[in-house]
Amino acid sequence: MVPPDPDRDALAWREIDGQLIFLDLAADRYFRLGRDQNHTFLDMVARSGRERWRQPPDFPRPLNWAPPTRTSQAIEFGAFSLSEIAHSLWTQRRVERRIATSGFHSVLSETRQLLARRGRPRSDSAIADRIVRSFEHARILRTAANRCLPRSIALAVRLAARGAPVNVVIAVKLAPFAAHCWAQADDVVLNDSVEEVQRYTPLLVL
Repeated sequence: MVPPDPDRDALAWREIDGQLIFLDLAADRYFRLGRDQNHTFLDMVARSGRERWRQPPDFPRPLNWAPPTRTSQAIEFGAFSLSEIAHSLWTQRRVERRIATSGFHSVLSETRQLLARRGRPRSDSAIADRIVRSFEHARILRTAANRCLPRSIALAVRLAARGAPVNVVIAVKLAPFAAHCWAQADDVVLNDSVEEVQRYTPLLVL
């Protein structure tokens, strides 16, 4: 097997403990290489002097992104708002339908473009906290299990619509392999605990 082109469009990759993990956005799949191919690819990267974390040209890593160190207090504390919960559930369902009909790559591209619009004024922190809290309350009505991607995109979309700077992080871990996704503002995790997300290594940051 010939190692993939490291500069191929729609291909994100990162080295984790000597193992390369790839995310093919166009095919919506993760994959890794065999031992020999992994070694060949790493040698190629080393000779080129490039960083061992690559995001596709259409998905540049945000310059302001920082690794998560805190959990949003709004996850645990905040008022119950039925209207906010309903809006959050509707947004999540809309994202799920978009993924099903338009595909993973298309939805990520739309999300990145939305989140990259930083020209708007920052939102009121109280409004942002209510939105974050509404997604936690929404778990009561609709489980978040196996829905971390649409849930995180939906939260980010709602916050961005209010002018709040936010990122969506897609990450993986090894042994056993698993993927996860969360929404983040600065170094604050908005829809999970920092202890949980720190078990994963970011692979694609929007």
